[in-house]
Amino acid sequence: MTTTKNKSAWIKAGTAVEATSAREVIQQAGLDWTVHLHEMQAYVDSSVNQLESVRDYYPIENKRAVLRVNKDNNNQVIGVVGKNYKVFQNQEVFGSLDTLIDSGEARYTAAGEYDNGAKVWMLMALPKEMEIMGDPHAAFLLARTSHDGSSSVIIRPIIERLFCSNQINRVFKAKKKDHTYTLRHTSNAQLSISEMRNLLDLTYTSVETYTNLANTLLQRDADRAKAIAFFKKVWALPTHIENAPIEMLSKGEKNARARANTARHKAMNIFTQSETQENIRNTEFGLWQSVIEYADHHTARDSSIATIAGRNDGIKLRALELLGV
Repeated sequence: MTTTKNKSAWIKAGTAVEATSAREVIQQAGLDWTVHLHEMQAYVDSSVNQLESVRDYYPIENKRAVLRVNKDNNNQVIGVVGKNYKVFQNQEVFGSLDTLIDSGEARYTAAGEYDNGAKVWMLMALPKEMEIMGDPHAAFLLARTSHDGSSSVIIRPIIERLFCSNQINRVFKAKKKDHTYTLRHTSNAQLSISEMRNLLDLTYTSVETYTNLANTLLQRDADRAKAIAFFKKVWALPTHIENAPIEMLSKGEKNARARANTARHKAMNIFTQSETQENIRNTEFGLWQSVIEYADHHTARDSSIATIAGRNDGIKLRALELLGV
């Protein structure tokens, strides 16, 4: 099976690395900068007379500015956080995973940043591969965090369908939280290496879960009519927006219907025409993979960032739930 024009989110949004330590990863990916908290203050200029003014400063007690300090001293503020926020340096977050590299249980693959470094991520490949209908898949651990207070430290398993570079991030439904390591940026937070090692076992469990799930969906047929109905449910609209004459809709409602119809049309094209569907076409597994491929590769110019950030996880999980597995 040949590869498609789709590229992995990791390749489009980050840097491929060949490293045996987190320190090498952050150097190769350009993440060798630090973050520091600084006190903030507001100021007000008051006129004394036509020629003079005085500036009064007021401390902002409950907030701190997060300053990114670069090697070239071209520093920048990348966020504002609460006074109890705890900074985790890139080296600190990623370095805690070196134990998995040293044991041979994983290898560093890629890393990157987005939002001017307010968010950073790193990917580890695991020595676990599987085939579904002759289609190779690989298992990874994705570690990401923010420096602006918008996200905890999050480490979770990812399965990639290599042929089309689809990222399967959530197949766990009710127990999905059990497959994710989360650490908040609070003053008493400590990275737990033992808990992250447990995540390896959960990753292998997720591979088995995904394989069983795929085999179930591959046994279920899906024709064009079923696909049309399915995609309408995935990108559902209120009845009055779905069925009303276009001239009866407001501008916002017209935009909502246009977005839903575009998504449905693109997913249908993937399902019926894409070469990525050759070995799974006309199955419910193909339906699900069509939604995943659309979310990962056809939603926007920053779809790769959305994939890494988990912004499109919801649509993937909703599609799976609609299939009733």
